[in-house]
Amino acid sequence: MQGQTNEIALKPAELAPGTSTLVTLCSLVGAAAALALPGPSGAAAAVASVLAVGALALLAGHAWGILVVFVADVLLVGHVWPSLAFAGLDSEGLATAVTALVAALPGVAMAGVALPAVVEVLLGEDRTDRARSFGMLTGSAAMVASLVLPAF
Repeated sequence: MQGQTNEIALKPAELAPGTSTLVTLCSLVGAAAALALPGPSGAAAAVASVLAVGALALLAGHAWGILVVFVADVLLVGHVWPSLAFAGLDSEGLATAVTALVAALPGVAMAGVALPAVVEVLLGEDRTDRARSFGMLTGSAAMVASLVLPAF
């Protein structure tokens, strides 16, 4: 297996025209808004930093940026919506949280495209259909858990 690389099958150029740019711009706006969230937002700030790195990689044309943006947006939504729903933010905090949440939606919508690519990267070339199905199931469950569990 020497000399083999595990490349991502999904390239930014293969997405619908403008999708990569939309996801990149929304991710940068969402990262900036999440960094400005009031209150104890250490985890949200960490996710926002990773989101900004993924968005810049996507802007530069690196395919791995799609995977980073997808995962970071899912985690960001999981951290932002509980503060939006339960924290009783003032008007500025509310506007910042809504901006971060809305800006993360295009990245979360990439789940149908990015999750199979994540599973492919993790499993490598020697994957069976059963392993790929289990990987998709596990990835979907992890995505749902990361969206719901931060509220508890």
